[in-house]
Amino acid sequence: MSNELIKQIFGLIKLNNKLIAVESPLQERVKLLTNLASECQRLDINCYLWTLEDDALQQLSTNEEGLSLQRVDQYQAIAKSRREHYFEILRFWKTTDLSGILILEGIFPWLGESTTDPDFFLTSEWIKSALINLKLYNCNANKTAILLGSNATVSSDIAPEVPTIVQQLPAIEEISSYLAQVLPDYSRSDIHATANASIGMYLADIGYGIRQAIANHEITPDELVEKLSAYKIELFKRIYNIQFLQPPSTPIGGLELIQQAFKTYKRLLSSLAKAYNLRLPKGILLIGPPGTGKSYSAKASSAQLGLPLIILEWGSFRSYGNLAEYKLKNLLALVDRINRVILYLDDFDKGFAGDDDLSKRLAGMLLTWMQERTSEVLIIASANNIQWLPPELTRSGRFDEIFKVDLPNYGERHSIFKIHLAKFDPRFRNGGDGYTEEEWKRLLKATQRCVGAEIQAIVERAAVSTFCEMFGDDVSPLQQLPSLEITLSALLAARQSMNPLAIREADRVESMRNIAALHGLPSSPIDSSIYSLGNVDIFG
Repeated sequence: MSNELIKQIFGLIKLNNKLIAVESPLQERVKLLTNLASECQRLDINCYLWTLEDDALQQLSTNEEGLSLQRVDQYQAIAKSRREHYFEILRFWKTTDLSGILILEGIFPWLGESTTDPDFFLTSEWIKSALINLKLYNCNANKTAILLGSNATVSSDIAPEVPTIVQQLPAIEEISSYLAQVLPDYSRSDIHATANASIGMYLADIGYGIRQAIANHEITPDELVEKLSAYKIELFKRIYNIQFLQPPSTPIGGLELIQQAFKTYKRLLSSLAKAYNLRLPKGILLIGPPGTGKSYSAKASSAQLGLPLIILEWGSFRSYGNLAEYKLKNLLALVDRINRVILYLDDFDKGFAGDDDLSKRLAGMLLTWMQERTSEVLIIASANNIQWLPPELTRSGRFDEIFKVDLPNYGERHSIFKIHLAKFDPRFRNGGDGYTEEEWKRLLKATQRCVGAEIQAIVERAAVSTFCEMFGDDVSPLQQLPSLEITLSALLAARQSMNPLAIREADRVESMRNIAALHGLPSSPIDSSIYSLGNVDIFG
């Protein structure tokens, strides 16, 4: 762990702060306590730990084996005889002749905003009052209480009395220094590659990931990077409920104007652009009906820019309730630390459907971060209903670019079909084509008002029906697989079995398209392909 956190804590103690809140993740707890006890020993200061779990006071010290805890009998005798309040430790620390640092672990739940539960409220108010009295009573004593927890949120009434320090995710230099100790045989370039794969994790997580990767056998540095990256993806899913994807190789059909914009953004990431004070847009908003390729565009931007992609379902934050702001704060800190990354806010509008205080507070946090951040993060958000978004989110300077992602035109549907057909039918790979121009015109006419997701489903259904026609139920493994050639009739049959959303919900989709057209720039140029509407006989 960096000494920066310890320096911050003792810096506040020197300024005579008697109450300090420290937010540190659980996995870093032992390391933090060890470093605190070690610094106290160096300065000849006593260091004590009280935990909510066992209501015991322990004196901390360090030795060659690490952290050592010794029970303080003086507190145990008083706590045993006075059981009327579980937080007797606060009375004890106020009056005891012991001095130094007292670490209180597990007290933060009672320090948050007020609750409707009367018993909890009374306990909470008592604890807040006891902490303030402790600060006043010990203003001239060599005593400091450190409130320690994973979420150091305190209510507005006592926040001015309790300065808060947050343990930040380690920077790449700190990770490299740590890796040099745990992987002494690695070269500088191997350490750098491993550190890059570890960015966004705490040192304790990195250590665990390394131990897990090399548990039973020796592995190469490249294999360790691969295993650490996989561990990080799984960890991010559990902690932040996000998908973290390395740049995919995603072909995209149509949306040329969006793709041109992505090429511009790539140039804005260069050091030359920085020299001219040019920057990425604050945010990009993609609006339009469901299934038109908004999520696909975000993946394509990741491929185009060569940046990892974080996919977050914005509406999911509402399910966290009182923890929503804490979760968002941690996520934005992660994004800042990773730095060069795309943050994709999927279904952004759904997070504001309730129009309640929580969604407004979350929007405020996001806006403040978007306005003040210095990291090179490209923010892309998608919305079906832009009218659900607060007006302050869509004004210039917030989401600088707004694109309307519409139903694909004839030329775009042709490109989308070829991308998906190439997954199954070799005739469509490497620029090949399996249909005549007339067959294409017939297919594109039949799939008018189908979106990209529906075209994918049509191709997949046609591939399944073709496979079932080619092979029976009991198929022995073949030495050489025959080609899966998907016919036009198979695609047309698959189309007949589907009712596209833009036809099924025509009024709603047209409303979305019209509103999107008012707010957004077109994402595609006018169709100039040979299959454009002007070149297709729509009457067959």
